[in-house]
Amino acid sequence: MKTNRKTNLTVGKWKTKKINVNISREVKIYFGIGALVGLVLFLAVYGFRVLDFTYDNWLLTGKDLQQHYLGWKYFRRSPWTFPIGMHDSFTAPNSISVLYTDSIPLFALFFKLLSPILPQTFQYFGLFGLMCYVLNGGMASLIISKFNKCKIVCGAGSVFFILSPPVLQRLYGVLTENSRHTSLAAHFLILGALAVWLFKDKFQDYKKDAIAWAVLAVLCVLIQMYIIFMVGGILCGYLLDRLISDKDWKRLIYVFSAFAGSFLFFFFIVGGFTSLLSSGGSGFGFFSANLNTFINAWHYSTFFDGLAMTDLQYEGFAYLGLGMIILCIIAFALLLKKAAGLIRRKCFWETFVKKVKKNFSVIVPLGIVVFVFSILAFSNLVYLGDNIFIEVHWPKAIDDLLAVIRSSGRFIWCVMYILMILALYVVSKYFNSKVQKAVIILCVLIQIVDLAAPIHRIQKQYYGAVAEDDSLVPGDFWTEEIKNYDRIVYFPSEAYNPTEMLQIGSKASAVKNMKMSNFYLSRYMTKKATKEKDKETEKIFREGQLDGRTIYILDYDKAHKYKDMCNIYIVDNKIIALKNPIYGYEKYTDFLVGTHTPVVELDMSFAGLGTSFLHRGWHSTEYGDEGTWTSYLSVIRVYSDDAQKAKISIHYEGGKKKGTTEVRMNGKRIGKIQNNTSGTATFETALKPCKNIKKSKYINWLFLESDDVKKAKKAGEKDGKGIFVKKVTVTYVE
Repeated sequence: MKTNRKTNLTVGKWKTKKINVNISREVKIYFGIGALVGLVLFLAVYGFRVLDFTYDNWLLTGKDLQQHYLGWKYFRRSPWTFPIGMHDSFTAPNSISVLYTDSIPLFALFFKLLSPILPQTFQYFGLFGLMCYVLNGGMASLIISKFNKCKIVCGAGSVFFILSPPVLQRLYGVLTENSRHTSLAAHFLILGALAVWLFKDKFQDYKKDAIAWAVLAVLCVLIQMYIIFMVGGILCGYLLDRLISDKDWKRLIYVFSAFAGSFLFFFFIVGGFTSLLSSGGSGFGFFSANLNTFINAWHYSTFFDGLAMTDLQYEGFAYLGLGMIILCIIAFALLLKKAAGLIRRKCFWETFVKKVKKNFSVIVPLGIVVFVFSILAFSNLVYLGDNIFIEVHWPKAIDDLLAVIRSSGRFIWCVMYILMILALYVVSKYFNSKVQKAVIILCVLIQIVDLAAPIHRIQKQYYGAVAEDDSLVPGDFWTEEIKNYDRIVYFPSEAYNPTEMLQIGSKASAVKNMKMSNFYLSRYMTKKATKEKDKETEKIFREGQLDGRTIYILDYDKAHKYKDMCNIYIVDNKIIALKNPIYGYEKYTDFLVGTHTPVVELDMSFAGLGTSFLHRGWHSTEYGDEGTWTSYLSVIRVYSDDAQKAKISIHYEGGKKKGTTEVRMNGKRIGKIQNNTSGTATFETALKPCKNIKKSKYINWLFLESDDVKKAKKAGEKDGKGIFVKKVTVTYVE
């Protein structure tokens, strides 16, 4: 036998075997470099505290992160069923899958098996975050190694992917943001799909190819279902590449069937198929990416303030970071220099055509993938800043079809990673080893400095102890009285907002076998399902068959209807109906002002019951803890029992702009408020009696018309919000 000294590979009989072994070892080395960088960066950003399995306060701070943890907590204590991810704790008596609380079924199922030997309080979200950083780094380093064998460059370049701003945003985020959707930080699934495409020469064997994509499909189901659409899109590009280059229809059918089959099988096993929840929701076109997304730092830069975007476009956040932006500019300059040289030599077109022909099978599919993902991300309402740049109208049937991916701005992550990989490729190709190493390391250092401020905010939040947010359920009822009950029924089903449901659910989790009729899920219950639930509850109230072990949480409409048929209380701005009386709690008073209810207070804070009477024209995205802003024409519903006259007191804080808010009742002006003042304004007004609270002709309409908002809009400004209404008090006069 002969030995090739350069490669240290044996040539001859064992050639193929030795090459496979060495390739496997090389893959492990490059993957390990990125994984190690990811491990170090995770501990630097989040510290060790989140890795404490018994520390869960940091997961009870609101929104999606709290939803994910409570989903695991209730699933853990529920009995095993088939499909294996099902439980009825959140939609009793119906069951839903742990999939729909985004509780990372892969971890939830595994740790539920170990539940008997786990401590009573156990969370795995810190471990999941660590896994994301390690795998994101490993995949990134492996991808870079395809075109750059320098281990330092692979390790340094992986930092761009590990500290990707969308990952910082999504994994745990910061308390002030609304986008802490932990499982969406599993970007190693996207990078894994791109890696298979890049290393397609290692997947010549059908079986190996099919297994790779089947595993990715299973991981998407068991970690984050939304990413299946991204991985599926990349798969389509990959298979088109294979089809063009190899003319191999058999591979296309074989691999796609493996991907789709494994997805459908595990989706069924976990309980993904359900008629209880809708397949999507409204919002496609609003949860999009902005055209400025790659350079819009939002809250994630040391040097730059965020650029304009709409309130819901946090879903399409894809800031590259200053270091990567500079690297992209350098890469683009290198391409321009190369093109200019070819033009001077008068061989640009010839070289261009030659390159395209040579790489046609890759260029066309990759171009299609980038184009389709971009179209989905920017949607039919294309925004540049806070202005619509392009608006496309299409049939409602298309909107209904796209409802399942309504948060379409997320597709821009795939485009972002492709852009980052191309920038690293160009710099690696056109610079010598010393220069490329210096450029990439310098850009990584700039990237880290640019992200230092947001990382510091995250560190302050997670390095220290975090208190559970129970601001909407502070009373003893939720810690003491609740122990006497084992079920919570919302009537109607959608009576309360997600934040209140989360905090109630958190307190209720301390009660063994507690079940709820509704909860904050990743998909809404269908109208048919909520209608059926409400119909059943309506029958219970109508027939006086309330269950003594159930807490019924009502809205004003239901409380008014059944106020004389059961025991109703106001507990922390929630209307509670019980079969048996309790003592020490405020009894419910009706909202129709008159001799029986001389004073009605409408609390306009975020969780205040007064918001139930907001009709239209309010800044819904500007609700504060204590109130909400008026717009150009804001309307409140006021109901009268037998009051013909009443005093309307508006407790408010002023806005920044001069101007007035005209106050009218039923179209008649009763006063005005200076917008830049604060205090309480009281006006006397006539009222008409309410014979039927469902009929608009019996409702008294209180208008608050803030003219400064209209002027601000005409001037193209955004901060004209009128007055901040905290409470409206209606007092009986005669």
